[in-house]
Formats: sequence, C-alpha cells, structure tokens
Amino acid sequence: MNSILHNCSHSNDGEISRLTEEQIFGAIFAYIDYLFNLIKPQKVFYMAIDGVAPRAKMNQQRARRFRSAVEAEELLKKAIKSGEPLPKEPAFDTNAITPGTPFMARVTENLKFYINQKVSHDKHWQDIEIILSGHEVPGEGEHKIMEYIRVQKAQPGYNANTRHCVYGLDADLIVLGMVAHEPHFSLLREEVTFGRNKKQITDVSDQTFFLLHISLVRDYLEEEFSTLGDEISFEYDFERILDDFVLILYVIGNDFLPNLPDLHLNKGAFPLLLHTFKEAMRRTDGYLNEKGKINLKRLSTWLDILSIFELENFEEGAIDVEWFNKQLDNVSRKGERKRERQGKELLLRQQKKMVGLIGNWILKVYHEDFKIKEFHLDDSKIPELSLPSDFFESELNLSFIRKFALDLGLFIVHNKTTNTYTAKLDIDGINPDETTDEYNERLVDIKQCVRKYQSSVIVEDEELLHSEEDLYNEKFENWKDKYYKDKLGFSIQDKESLTEMTENYIEGLQWVLNYYYTGICSWPWYYKYHYAPRISDLSTGLNVKINFELGKPFTPFEQLMSVLPARSKELIPVCYRHLMTDEDSPIIDFYPNDCEVDKNGKTASWEAVVLLSFVDENRLKSAMAPLYSKLTLEERQRNSFGHNLIYNFNPQIQTLIKSPLPSAFPDFESHATEREYKLPSMEGKHFIIGLLNGVKTGVHMMAGFPTLKSIPHSAKLTNANLVVFQQPTRSESMILTLENEFENISPEQFAQLYCDKIVYANWPYLREYKVIYVTDSLMRYERSRMSSGKVVSSPLEGYEISDYNKNVGDIVYSMHNKEGLHFTTKDIADEIIVGDEKPSKKKNDKSEPIDGLVYARKVIGVTPNNNGKLIKVFSDRIDCFPIQLVVSSIENADARFEEKDPVPLSEEYPSGTPIIFLGKTAYGTPAVVIGTEGNTLAIQFSKQETPEPAYGLDAAKVEHDSIIFRSAFDSAKILGIKGYILSKITSNYMIFDTNNKKINVGLGLKFEGKGIKTLGYTKKNGRYWEYSDLAIILIRDYMHQFSKLLSALQSYQSNNIPKATELFPNMNEDQISELLRNVKNYLLNKKEGLTQVTLSSDSMSRSSIAKIEDQIIHYSQTPQPVKTFKVKNIPRFAVLNPSVPVLRLKQQQFRLGDRVLYVLVSGKVPLFSKGTVVGFRSSETSVSVHVVFDLPILTGNRFNGRLKTQRGLSVDSSSLLNISLKQFFYVPKNGKPLSNKTNTTKKVEQRKEQRKEQNKEKELKKETKKQLLSVISGKKPAGEEDGAKEKEVTEPVQTSAPVSSSTSNGNDAKRLLDMLVGNVSASQASNGNIPQPAFGGFPGAFVPPNGINGGFVPSMLPYPMPMMPNAMYPYMPNPQAPQVPQNAHAQHPAPVRVDVEGSAQVLNILKNGNEEKNGTASKEQTRSNVSGSRGNGGGNRGRGNQRGGTRGGFRGNNRGNGRGSSRGSKKEDGVNGN
Repeated sequence: MNSILHNCSHSNDGEISRLTEEQIFGAIFAYIDYLFNLIKPQKVFYMAIDGVAPRAKMNQQRARRFRSAVEAEELLKKAIKSGEPLPKEPAFDTNAITPGTPFMARVTENLKFYINQKVSHDKHWQDIEIILSGHEVPGEGEHKIMEYIRVQKAQPGYNANTRHCVYGLDADLIVLGMVAHEPHFSLLREEVTFGRNKKQITDVSDQTFFLLHISLVRDYLEEEFSTLGDEISFEYDFERILDDFVLILYVIGNDFLPNLPDLHLNKGAFPLLLHTFKEAMRRTDGYLNEKGKINLKRLSTWLDILSIFELENFEEGAIDVEWFNKQLDNVSRKGERKRERQGKELLLRQQKKMVGLIGNWILKVYHEDFKIKEFHLDDSKIPELSLPSDFFESELNLSFIRKFALDLGLFIVHNKTTNTYTAKLDIDGINPDETTDEYNERLVDIKQCVRKYQSSVIVEDEELLHSEEDLYNEKFENWKDKYYKDKLGFSIQDKESLTEMTENYIEGLQWVLNYYYTGICSWPWYYKYHYAPRISDLSTGLNVKINFELGKPFTPFEQLMSVLPARSKELIPVCYRHLMTDEDSPIIDFYPNDCEVDKNGKTASWEAVVLLSFVDENRLKSAMAPLYSKLTLEERQRNSFGHNLIYNFNPQIQTLIKSPLPSAFPDFESHATEREYKLPSMEGKHFIIGLLNGVKTGVHMMAGFPTLKSIPHSAKLTNANLVVFQQPTRSESMILTLENEFENISPEQFAQLYCDKIVYANWPYLREYKVIYVTDSLMRYERSRMSSGKVVSSPLEGYEISDYNKNVGDIVYSMHNKEGLHFTTKDIADEIIVGDEKPSKKKNDKSEPIDGLVYARKVIGVTPNNNGKLIKVFSDRIDCFPIQLVVSSIENADARFEEKDPVPLSEEYPSGTPIIFLGKTAYGTPAVVIGTEGNTLAIQFSKQETPEPAYGLDAAKVEHDSIIFRSAFDSAKILGIKGYILSKITSNYMIFDTNNKKINVGLGLKFEGKGIKTLGYTKKNGRYWEYSDLAIILIRDYMHQFSKLLSALQSYQSNNIPKATELFPNMNEDQISELLRNVKNYLLNKKEGLTQVTLSSDSMSRSSIAKIEDQIIHYSQTPQPVKTFKVKNIPRFAVLNPSVPVLRLKQQQFRLGDRVLYVLVSGKVPLFSKGTVVGFRSSETSVSVHVVFDLPILTGNRFNGRLKTQRGLSVDSSSLLNISLKQFFYVPKNGKPLSNKTNTTKKVEQRKEQRKEQNKEKELKKETKKQLLSVISGKKPAGEEDGAKEKEVTEPVQTSAPVSSSTSNGNDAKRLLDMLVGNVSASQASNGNIPQPAFGGFPGAFVPPNGINGGFVPSMLPYPMPMMPNAMYPYMPNPQAPQVPQNAHAQHPAPVRVDVEGSAQVLNILKNGNEEKNGTASKEQTRSNVSGSRGNGGGNRGRGNQRGGTRGGFRGNNRGNGRGSSRGSKKEDGVNGN
C-alpha cells in the first residue's frame, strides 16, 4: 500500500506540485480500484500499510527521510532561483507517509470509508474477504502479507496450489516470493522506464503494469544450478538450493544490512555470487541454510572462496613500483590468472630440476620400453624412477610433486624403512587393449604437460618466495586497515572492535534470515555500523553465540522521533517539537541540519550511505517520557497500536458512515461489517519451508502461470550481449535452445491439424489462440469456407513473401537479442547457435530454422449467446508466432475461457436479479426480474418519462460547427511562412541559449513521433497535419510578438541545432537572454490552457466540459417523472446481466456527448450510473471512454482540473451501454411496443393508435415507392431541378450491405426494394431510433421494422472494421465559443448527402437482374465478391488492418475490377462488371 500512497501523493520526477487531500485520497481509491479490477482476487484482498518497523529497518528509514527533506528543500530553492511559478498550496511532505502522522491517521479513516462503500455496493468485493492492516499495526506491509501466507500455509486443508499476487515496488519482494516456495506466485508493478522513454503518468488507467512470475524465476534458477546434481557430495534438492541462494543474496545489501565492500550489482556482484556459491556447494558436505538457520561452518567455506574476489580488488589499486621491483605478481591473484591463461606454473628452481628428471624418464619409457599388457600381467615390470630424498623435506615441494605426478599419470611411493622415494607409472587408468591412436593421443598429452612445467615462471628459492608472500600480505593488511580507519574509525589491529563488528554482521545475516522465513525474532536488534566488514575478516565473527531477544516495537511517536528530521517537525506532536530544534535538547544531536553522504562505490544518489548518527533508544525514551502527559486524546490514539480489520457484506446491516471529506464524498448507509481479524492459531503447528505435497509445478502448473518446461529445451550460460533497457548486458545470460514439437510435420500438415482449432501460443506465457492460417516462405494454408472444410493452399504474392521474410527477421532478432532464445536445427538436437560475438543489428537474420508462421486470434473471454451458452470470443487482432512456439495442449486449461452450456433461466435470473432491459422503447433501462416462465422472463422497470438530456450532443455540435481545419500548405500560405517552418514551430524547436543550454521555442501543438495532437488546434488527416483557425491565430500572434525570432529561424539554413548567438549576431548576450526569457514566459502562458491527447483520442473543450458539469448537477438535482411497467415473455437475449461481462459491448460506437449507462455489478462505478461522454481514447484493442457521471464517483477524478467535482472517470467501453446510439435493441416478433398491464379500455385505445400508425406507415411506403420507381423509370421526382446531382435529407438512410449484381430474378429485386422502402419508412416513423451510420454517408446494417425474425438486432457495420468511436466533433477551447442554443436537440445529426445518380445505377442493376443471370460479368462480380470477402475477412491478418485490407483490395478489387470491367464493358459501361 505504501507504493500507492507515494504514487498518489506526489511526483517522483522532481516537479514542484501540490495536491489537495481530496485529490490524494481520490487518486488512492482509484489506484486500489484499478489494481483490484486488474487482478480480480477470488478469495482474499489484503491491504497492508507499513506500521512501525523493526529497529533494524529504522536506520535506513532515518537516512531516507533526512535525504528526502534535504532534496525537497533544494528543489524548492532551485525552482525559486529559476523563476518557476510555485503553487499557492503548501508542499506535501513525503515524510508524512510514516506511521503515527496525522496524514496516516486520515489514510486509515478514508480507507475504512472507501472499503465500506465498495463492500456495500460492489458485488466482487462482497464475495471475498477484505483485510486491512493499517499503519497502527506494527510491521512492514510486505512482511504482514508474508506472515499471512506463512500461517495459512501451515493450516491443515490449505490448498497447495493457491495463487498469490503481491503488488509493490520493492525488489526484495522477489526474494520473498522465492522464500514462500509457492510456484503460483506473481508480483505486480508498474513499468520501469529510463531516459527518453520516461514519462509522467497522471491517470492510473494510462499506466502500464507488468506481472513478474516467480515460476519463471524458479525455472531459470533451476537451469542455473542444474549441473550441481552431479557435482555435490550430498543429495540434490532444488528447494534447498533456493534457500541457500536467498541467504547469499543478503551480502549484496538490503534494508537491514549494508553490502559487503565492493560487492555492487552494477559491477558484476550477481554472477560472482552465483559462481562462488556453486564452488562452495562442490566443497561442502551440505546446505548453508538449514530451514532458516545458518550453518556457520559451511558459510565459512563460501566466505573463503568469496575472499578471492577481495584480493583481486586489493590488487587493482595496490600495484606500484615496489610491486614490480619485488615481483609480487609471483604471489598475486592477478599473476596466478595470467599464468593460467598462458598455461604456466610457478616453480622453485629446485622443482624445475625435478621436472627435467621425471620428464626425460617418462618420455623415454613411452618411446623405448612401453609394454602395457606386460605391465598389467606383472607389476614388477612397471617402470620406476628413484627420486632424491632431500627434495621431499619441504612441504612446498611435496605439494608440487603430488600435483605434477597426478598430471603425468604417476604415483609416488615412499619407503619409510629406507626413507626413499620412487616415481612409478600408474597403469590402472590405461586400457591394456588400447589402440595405437589412443596410445599416441596419451603420449601427446604427456609431452604437453611436461612442456607446460618446463616453461614455468621460476623463483630462486623458497625463502625468496616467502618474502614475496610476506610483503604481499603486509600490503593487503594495510589496505584493509585504511578501510577500517577511514570508514569506521578503528584499526584492523583493534581485534576487539573488529570481532564485535563481524559478529554483529553475522548476527544480522541470521536476523534477516529469520525475518524472511519465520518473522521478527527481535524488535530492538539492529546493525550498529554504516559499513560492512571486509569479506576476509568475516570469519572472525563466525564464533558468535546468537541469541535474539524478541522485545517490543517502538511506539509510533518514538519511531517518528527516530526517523524524521527537524525539517519535518510539523508532523510531530507540538509537545515534542522542541526536542528537535532547541539547543538545550538532550537529543539535539539526533537532528543535524545537514549530513555527510558517501556513495561508497554506488552510482545513484539514492544508494549512497547517509552518515547519520544512530539513535540511542534509551536517551530517546528518557527525553520523551516526561512529555507524554501533554499529548492530546487524538495524539494518544495515534500513538497506540491497533489491529487488523476484516470486512464482510451483510445486507441486513445498515450503518451510517460519515464521510471524512464531506466536500468530496457524501455520507452513506453501509452494509458492511467490520471486526478484528486474527490469524489462525499456530499452536501445535510449525511453518512449512519448502513445497507442499500436491503442489503443481512445471507443465502441471495452474493456468495463467508460465513455465519454461512447456517446451523441451536445453540451456547454456554465455555472453550473448542481450539488450535490457536499451543496453547490452555485460554478464553471462542463460540462453535457451528450444526443441520443435512439430519437427516431423510440414506447415501444410500443421494447418490440416490445427486450422480453426484452439492451440496455445505466446510461449512461455501460454494463452488460448484460434489458428486462422499458416504460411511458409511460399504458400498460405487455411481452412476452406466451403462445406467440405478442407485446408486449401495458395501461393504467396510478392508483397506477402516480403511480409513473411520481415516477420521472420523480426522474430529472430527479438529471440536472439532480447529474449535469449534459439531453436534446434533438424540435424543436431542439442546445438545452441550462439557465440560470444555481439548481436547483429540486422533484423533480417534468417539463421534460425523457422519452418513456418502461425497466424491466430487470441481468446479474450467468453460471452453468452442468444441461448445463454457461453462461447469463446476472439480478438480482432491476428498475432503471428513461429510454429516452434506453439503448444498443442496443456494439462490445466484456463477456466475463464471454458465454453459452457446455458443454465436454466430460473437459476441464471432468480427473482430480484437486477438487469438492463434492451427493449426499443425502454432501451438501457434498469430493471429487475420478477419471475420466469419457460424460456422467458417477466421483468419490472421504471422508465423515465422525459427524454435523456441532450446537452452533451448539443455542446459537441456547437464545437464541431464552430471550427475549421486547413491543410498545412494553406495554413503556411495564410501565415506567409515556409511549410517546414510551420511544422517546426508548432512542434518542439530546440535552440542553444547564451549558456549553451537547450531551450524550446516551439509552440508544442503537435508531436509526430509521439502521435500527439492539441485538441482544437491540430489534427492529422492521413499522413498530413491540419491546423485550425485557432492555431493560425496563435501562430500569427507568436510571429507578431517575436518577429525577430521567426525571421531568424526562417533564415537559418543549417540542419544543426541553431545557437542563439548565430541567430542574432547583432544583439549582445543580455539582449538575447531577455528575448528568450520573454519567449519562455509567453509559451508557458499560452500552453497552460491547451489539452494534448493522442491522435486516436478526442475530447470536448475545457469550457464545454465545465458547462456540461453544471447542467449535469442541475439535472441530477431535479426529480424526473418515471412510470413503472411490468412485462413478460422477454427472452434472455433482450436483457443484459450485469454480473456477466458482455464482450460484445466493445463493438459499440461512441460520439462526444452521448449518454451512457454503467452496466457491471463490479468495478469503478456503481451499477446503473449514468453519464455523458466528453472524450475517448482508442487503442488497437480497446476504447477508453471519458465520462462525466451524473453523480460524484468515489474513485472519480476532476479530469486534470476540468471538473470541479469528482464525477470524471475513464471507463472501458465494454462496461458501458450507449443509450444515445441504440445499437443492441431488442424488437419483439410481433413488432408491437412493450407496454405495462392496463385495463381493457386503454388496450383498445392503444390498438386504435397502433392501427393509425400502421396506416401512416403504409401510406409513407407507397409514397416512397412511387419516388423510387420514378427514379427507376428515369423520371425525376417533382421539385427536383435539372442538373441536380444530390439532395439533402434530414435523416440518414440505412442502406443494406452490398448486394451482388447477379440477383437471380425480378422478385428478388422487388423484395429488396420493399426492404429499402421499409427501412426508409421505419427510419422516418421512429424519429431516428434506428441506429445512425457511424461515419458520414457510410451504410449501417439493414434493419427491417420487426427485426430479423423478430429477434435481437445488432446494429453493426457490414465490414470487418473495429468498432472504434467516431471522432465526430473536434475540440474548440475558445472561451468566446457560441452558446448552445436552448432548443437544440440531441438527435440532429449533420445532413447526409445522398448520391441520386449512384442510387439509380444500383436500382438499374436490380431491375436487370434476370438478364444478367448467366452473364460473364455476373460471374466476374461473384469472383470479385469472393476475393473481396477474403480480403475483408482477413481483417487484421498478420500485420493488422493494413495487411488484410491490402490482401482483400489486391485480390478482390483488382481481380474483380480488372476481369469484370474488361468482360462487361459493353454492358452499361462496365457497371455490372465492376
């Protein structure tokens, strides 16, 4: 929770910003809401805020808070100095996010209010346990959560495959996830960006989140340590290896202990730990971590190996003249590594003589008298060599001769009786039947061994070698002594201080291990030093007797006084503040004004060691104790400990919850119970360290949790230079080589097996996909749409082959350079195609054996069909994968995507179920089920008698009609400037000022690279930018105000960034600085009121949104008359069930100003909330709609100051029903409007009215037929002037989908004509209730008056286009915009221009349908339609809309138009052919 508090209360990029508490708590609620809906917890939602931390953590907290206060002060001074405008509100002190402050008390109060609200009104919050652990409960937030998991895991009946997701930013969460030994464990956090990619997020819905799956971390570590199974002397257990790995990670630093000297992650500490740990495992007799307790003897083995690294660091800075003069490389680690690279040894001169003696003898044996069979039969014939006895008097010589003899295949025999030494050939490892090749190979090895020893580095004698070692050790001790004196203030000769420090550090390792595995073992323990001891000295502390005392945590105020600086004294009770500031205070030394900072080898400032004194607990408590009586009642409450709370839903409970912020959130009646939550008892139980029985791992894991093991592979560590955060890695990476499950089948065979079927792709994050088609480098394979359903193949065209090659190149580049993946070749199954070379920057590398590509649509959910059956829903986007990254089946499929038969209607809709009715006359009206009869529902609803307010659509129309956009060419011509200058000054235009610093002199109205436009000023039409009159006025004013600057920029010829001194050669530096300062202030002033959005987004102006809010407030406070209806015989598809997400709602279209209804029982907004669309943001896969709701929303916001109340919220389109554009209305089979039960008289009157309406409709149809027939016969309708090409109609005409010219007979044409007439009549008679076309002049689906078979009528475009909102009305931020007319109406769309001449041609085709029944042109039209449908059906195939459209256009239109036009050109100018 603390991550959320920081994200929502202040920025982290150095900006001076002020937020009100309403804004802060609104943002916190929205953040929690977003994370809840993102993860959708099924059992428990645990919110943990940091309480009082253990003493070991307070040292770090103190350093952070002191540094934070200093940085905030420096930032303020910098802003004042640079003349930046400062907010009027007081700054938010980030140190307020500490237990015991007034702010944290308000956090708890507001969270209780928020939780009560959500549990009372949100179905998903009602179905699970909600636990809140506030700041008043001691302990860090993440460790409270881990304690909960530990205790639950120890309980009988715990599900070993429970899924966990923890949100937080701390890196130690990864370690905690491994400690849990729960494979189904994931971490949620925001995207981390650096450099130019870093951006400030103001809305959580714009934030990108990532899941880090501990299952993948475990898989990679298992590959890392897999070789140890054959190398260690004890039983290999990966879970135990993981525990050891966790232990060794502590020495690179954490919140409780400093890192060991020179062990820095950015300097290769991580691979070093891995290598040394593996070597330690090979040398020890067991594991270091024994279920949470350190085996100090085995730890000593690892520390000895790690100490070699310290020697290398020492040598880097110790080389001087004396080093060379004394030849210290003979005994140094550096010298040893150099000799290893050269294949040399370090020998005494006496030892080299022994090499000559033995070497000559062994070579002679092999050349002259080597009879291995005889040696095996008779030991006495084995060659021997007597060695001088005095050589063996030295221990150094003994060590050498053992190694030398082993390398040569000899053994040394010592006769103790005669004290003689003999070298003898070791024949046990030699095969008596060896071949000549084996003999020669062994002889070569012996010669090379002798040659290596003969070329050794020579030291004259043992005394000289010892003197070199003594000097080396002296220098090493002096180097360490300097560290202790400089960093810690004592000498290495002070053995007592050194022992005390090292023992304290070893204690710290055990304390942290306990904390992670079993919880806090001691509240008061802490590490008493700023720095860690040297690695080689840690062995001094291994004899420590560890005995922790549990103790008690500090009180909240004691912690505040321990960690806060005097700059944050306002957060402390008044009675304690003087202790921080008065010179006479007994603890004034705890609060220095400034403190020394030591980066200590780190690169980032936040990693530096803050050299603050450690707080003396006894002195602190003694100073505070006399002042306790002066605390107020509220302060005493804040200084006490609380307990965890659990919330449950109870509809029988009604409790008035008073709002902590009445100006933002109203009081309400709560249906939630709040009680103390206590963890289950651990009596008679113990914490379980390791995997539980029954846990699923690897390929058996639960759905949604990835594993590398779903595709067989091999792994190898190598320097692959993988790119991470735009930089190549410098350390080794684990490279995986994947096997091909489909190696023995061709792409065509794969298509025959899996086209139109479900597979699993996107390895290792496997998801369900439906295969659409498969391609190789030459052919495309897809399932035929004919009845046979066979897989058909077609050759790829030129551009498709190019696309295939590009896709393969992109995939291979990503695999090699980013993901560390390779595929096996067909011949060598275990080959890893990777080297130490740097990755190629070419993306067309085809070295990988990719046999084919699979194009598939992702399953995004299930949705009920008209019969209530849950069916899979697929994404519009087609994704592309290599065949090798597809998995045919998995053990545990995702239950969320399981298709299910319908449940009985009475079970799905029991009486009292809230629903949304889709009836035409009450579309979008909330209703309740009052009964079921067979397969139909009886429902009751109260329909608002007044129409929905139209102020949104009116405001949007006014904005649309009041603004004109012009091309860049025309705009530049109006302004009298060059086009490229217009483009530059309306974007960012950087120049160097007099101090050689970059400043921006551009207006910032558009950004091509970022895809950003400014509402009301700029927009993009295809590839080209357009500018509004408002933009032209602004640019003209800028040119007028700073004519010298604009003239200079136009005259500048170079492509380099201009320098101000070059632009203004006739001005001095002071004049230039004054000019640029004025430009900066001008731009700041002008940009303040501008709203910038992505190109796919649109929004109303600030003034229009403000006016809509005022109208909404007035409207929501005005009671609206309603009428209650009870209707029956309603089919299930005529209602929406708010407890089941309806994915088809994503297909809706939205306009600015539309009225919408929230239709889910869970989420950001209460069910049935209404609002007005004031903006939207489209992406490739979703639409986020910006809505101003009729009532304030708990998690709402103010749209960056555009609203004065918390009514604004960005909502996914699938959660909304557009009630202005009725796109899913239900029409009963009899075509009669639904009505309430009335008496007989009223029914008779209604029937009369219906007959009148029907008669009017018939007359209207007749009149329309006459007009259309007059067009067919060539006669002009009355009133049409000669030469008129088009006419205006006040209602848009719904035309049918394109119809083939091969209509079989005249009757078909007549029926279609009747349908057209019926459509026009229905449109006119229904006052526009038939859905309007989404795009001007673009046809919607044809809707007969009574619907299709009297059933559900989806109004969808007949083309495979994504249902994205129509950017109908651009933005006009002019405060002088024309006022919205009082009588303006929402249903007044812009007139549609109908092409009468084109309509006549269509009617001509209908009229001549019989004549062309067997004609060639008709056939070609059919071919064209078939090919066209293929292209349209392709939709987003492969490369998105572009590729599908290209294929359809090329194969459909090209073939159809080409052949049809040429063959049918004689028939009415090729109309039929086209």
